[in-house]
Amino acid sequence: MALSLPTTEQLLNDFQENKSWDKQYKLIIQWGKKLPDMDSQDKIETNRVEGCESLAWLIIEKEEDFYTFNMDSETRVVKGLMMILLIIYQGKNAEQIRHFDIHHYFEKLGLLKHLSPSRANGLFTIVQKIQEI
Repeated sequence: MALSLPTTEQLLNDFQENKSWDKQYKLIIQWGKKLPDMDSQDKIETNRVEGCESLAWLIIEKEEDFYTFNMDSETRVVKGLMMILLIIYQGKNAEQIRHFDIHHYFEKLGLLKHLSPSRANGLFTIVQKIQEI
């Protein structure tokens, strides 16, 4: 069964409706709960995202010209951040992925000013892996 994802506009609206960081943090945790679990046999070293503070895994698959991503982490916050990345990138082609201004979008969300430097670095490590396709 395919995961039903909100649009990037809906995500931005959710963030703007929940103005305080506490509410936004809870929203991230809620999204993390919706992230599909990765099969334990896929949580192997070759799928591990280096540079993340917590254990995180990423699998990138291409069907025709479109990419799908399977991500997982051991922490709820990282799972929530991964869900944001799924909303942004899932089902897009390479050109759409390349042309999405992730830094500007994160600015609009106000996300980066609240993340620790190590968590932000981990997030951008995943973004970089996705954008390298």
